[in-house]
Amino acid sequence: MKKMLRFILFMSILGIILLILELLLIQAPNMNVIESLLDTNFEIIEEKNDTIDVIFLGDSLVYSSISPMEIWNEYGYTSFDCAEAAQIIPNAYKYLEFAIKTQHPKIVVMEANVIFRDPNKRDLKYDISYFAKKIAPIRQYHDYWKKYIDFGSKENWVNVNKGFRYIVDIKPSKNKKYMKKTKKYNDIPKENISYLDDIIKLCNENDIKLVLVSLPTQVAWKYKKHNTTDKIAKENNLDFIDFNLLDLGIDWEKETKDSGEHLNLYGAKKVSSYLGKYLKDTKMLIDHREDSKYDDWHKAYKEYSKE
Repeated sequence: MKKMLRFILFMSILGIILLILELLLIQAPNMNVIESLLDTNFEIIEEKNDTIDVIFLGDSLVYSSISPMEIWNEYGYTSFDCAEAAQIIPNAYKYLEFAIKTQHPKIVVMEANVIFRDPNKRDLKYDISYFAKKIAPIRQYHDYWKKYIDFGSKENWVNVNKGFRYIVDIKPSKNKKYMKKTKKYNDIPKENISYLDDIIKLCNENDIKLVLVSLPTQVAWKYKKHNTTDKIAKENNLDFIDFNLLDLGIDWEKETKDSGEHLNLYGAKKVSSYLGKYLKDTKMLIDHREDSKYDDWHKAYKEYSKE
């Protein structure tokens, strides 16, 4: 009995310590403790209010292919990767709904792959990981001291990568032609259609331009998905950029981290540069590089470059 009581006491103390660490590492920059505890996986909560121009929604293709820091350095636009591994569209909607509580982006770019992923058939390991982040956020944020600079008030905290996860590892793939043209269409789970409509509606209600993209991947994207996404874009008057049909000069022998499924940093730079030019062409955004309000972005880029 005494051993059991000691164990319970130990676990209780450990829980309190973890909670304190979480508050220090996660809540300190935002101080919105209750809301953050409920939404610990939504990193964008750490950003200063009304400072993000563009939100990128989607799965691992987003956080592997789009570097907000590269876009900032080249064009002066602020953006954030609101992405998670194997993201399903209900979570994409939740993330966007949460983000616009503190941010008023002019453009939302969504990776179209989430439209096709069945929420009921997602690999169990992703759901377990998602749940673990909710009940034990310290697990997700254990290396935040590497991502942030200047401990102190919210104004001094800077997220270096803005949701991007850079990897310089190279696991080559052949430069094969994986986009074989067809007239066939890829089916969409019925539940996803409803969520897609909700995302479109949410963007319209908040005067946000929604853009669909398919990021470079030899594994997760086929021409059938292109056809379906293109049809959706035309029916809803949305821009659609299919990077798998663009000639960005991606070298699949050097610019992929896992044999063609995701890009590494070298490939991500090419995608980010193209997206930056697209954002510029919309004439909807302002270059903030000369605005002192965004000095922390220069600070973040300096640290990002060191890493």
